[in-house]
Amino acid sequence: MAYTRNQHMLSQWVLRNFRSDDTALSPKDKQRVWCHTVYPSRTGDNVLYEQPLPISSVAVAKNLFRLIDAKTGEAFDIEEELGVYERLTSAVVNDIIHEHNFSRLRLAEPGDFPFETLTSFAVMQLLLNLHNPQNKNPYKQDLLDHFHRDIEMHLEEYIKSIQSLPGTQPALMEDSFYQKLLRVANSSSPREDKSRAIFTLFSLLAILNKPTPYDMINVFRNKIFSRTSVIEIIHTGHAFDSTDSRPVFSIAPNIFCLYTEQNRIYLPLSHNFTLCFITGSPLTFRPRIDVFSPRPELLKCRDDRYLNFYKVSFDYIDNVMSTIDMYNVGNSSTFYSAYQLSDVENYLKLQDEQPDIYYLPQLPVRWSATGEES
Repeated sequence: MAYTRNQHMLSQWVLRNFRSDDTALSPKDKQRVWCHTVYPSRTGDNVLYEQPLPISSVAVAKNLFRLIDAKTGEAFDIEEELGVYERLTSAVVNDIIHEHNFSRLRLAEPGDFPFETLTSFAVMQLLLNLHNPQNKNPYKQDLLDHFHRDIEMHLEEYIKSIQSLPGTQPALMEDSFYQKLLRVANSSSPREDKSRAIFTLFSLLAILNKPTPYDMINVFRNKIFSRTSVIEIIHTGHAFDSTDSRPVFSIAPNIFCLYTEQNRIYLPLSHNFTLCFITGSPLTFRPRIDVFSPRPELLKCRDDRYLNFYKVSFDYIDNVMSTIDMYNVGNSSTFYSAYQLSDVENYLKLQDEQPDIYYLPQLPVRWSATGEES
């Protein structure tokens, strides 16, 4: 596979789920996303800068995983390995946002554990986006140093262990991941570049449930998500191809929004869907799945008796949207959305003109395909 100079820290398929309304029906390579960045002014006030960017140019780090082959002197990278993980995740996400297969989130089978796939994606994308130039988190270098410290401190030991694999674990060397790991270990690249690539490959191996000597990413994921007792699926009430004036969810380099005091973790999947993991103290993985939407009748799974449906107001969705946006601004100072924030004024005007549609019900109402319940 040819060397990739521009590597996307936030996968392009993810960004396309938040594509700008004006490019909603455009070919994938022509789609854009609105990038919102908050800067402090000289007077201390926050200034919002909005810019529509081609998705191909968003969250790009140049030469991040560029390594030099010790034998040939050729540049190579780990793009192919990152692609394996992305394809696995995109299949699960697409099943949720396009097919509305929400019950699948209960599965916990070998080879089909969507909850683990999605939470691993959240953590992996968080780590990758510490390299995102558009991530304005002032502590991102400190976080990178923290996560990479063990690999860098014991790099020689890890390299020696990797180099021994052909003799000690020949079966593993039939897997392209371990072949790439060995190539990285033997590369003539600087120590920092090798540490970064080895850390990322070890993390990918852990996510894919392959043998790895370093399982930090799963430990990190479990610390955040393992006590999940309820999974909420929040739908804006609009279809994926909608360009109506509406509330939309955004995504940022921090990927998920962790509200520890409320035991809630938001994970936006598209402009019209976000997940919310509510943590408690379950002994086993048997989450309740609650679905919230102003228009639950539009969901393909509306007859699924294993799901709890609630009809909510668009104002309810607005509040969730604002909660996510505030977290994104506070942690990354940047987020990506389907339209300019100034367009929100048009939507708010519609709310004032039709209060019964946008503000009712005041509280979530239990809903079923055969009729609403209180």
